[in-house]
Amino acid sequence: MKSKSLLNKLLLSSVLFISACNSDTPTTKEDVFNSSDSLTSSESKSTIMPSEKYEMVISDIPFPFEILDNLYAKKVPFDEKAMNDVENVENCNLYNSKAINFGIYGADLAYSVTYEEFQQMGAYIKATKRLAEELNIPLAFDQSTMDNYNKYRDNKDSLTRIVYDSYTQVDKSLQGDDRVGMAALVVAGSWLEGLYISTKTFLNVPKTSENSSLYKVISDQKKSLIIVIKLLDEYKKDAYVSAIIEDLKGITSEYNTITSDVTMNEKQLIAIHDKVESLRTKIVKGL
Repeated sequence: MKSKSLLNKLLLSSVLFISACNSDTPTTKEDVFNSSDSLTSSESKSTIMPSEKYEMVISDIPFPFEILDNLYAKKVPFDEKAMNDVENVENCNLYNSKAINFGIYGADLAYSVTYEEFQQMGAYIKATKRLAEELNIPLAFDQSTMDNYNKYRDNKDSLTRIVYDSYTQVDKSLQGDDRVGMAALVVAGSWLEGLYISTKTFLNVPKTSENSSLYKVISDQKKSLIIVIKLLDEYKKDAYVSAIIEDLKGITSEYNTITSDVTMNEKQLIAIHDKVESLRTKIVKGL
């Protein structure tokens, strides 16, 4: 199976903007495009990244499945508390917040599938469906998707396919509507949550000769971090995105303490985790 789009590629590798929404009126396509605070507003049209450049810039960013597979292979225990609480979906009152949290919940779904913790998936599928609808991507998690989830809820291969098909639809919808900025935030959220889960859960287990290679796996995420920042930098005029970039640069500063000829140590891992956790908390709490 081949795919040129980012989300398709990320999902395949492992098998897988700012307008307050205080009204009860459903979000429409026009709302998303016409908001003066949205990444897709006419004011920001000149800064929208072409789909071709978007795909080129992020082609090397791994979807969380890759790093989470390493955790699973090294027998790092599953930790439900590492996942973003589904109740936090209530904090997503901005279009940009919805997009980046959409990516975060996608990584949580990847975490559940990787560890075959299928009982966790129902609530996360629903939270993701809600955000997809509010971002005007209703086909991503439509009734057919929900029916298939209920039918195959204990089958890892089938659930992987459901998530893959859903995120394929997300990618098509966002790029088709010239909402590449939102797609970039989805990617950033997914990558950040994968790193958060990895650092948090790995710190909870003793370092052994069998799992020590995870230090390098996490250290290597610096390459993806640099690409994520480059991707979002196209939208740095947006206040929400600019704040995210600054926090990501704070994570970069911790990575810069690791030299190419010295393996990451636990102190550095803790420092990176703390920076990641700080940014992730701001995002999921809507701060």
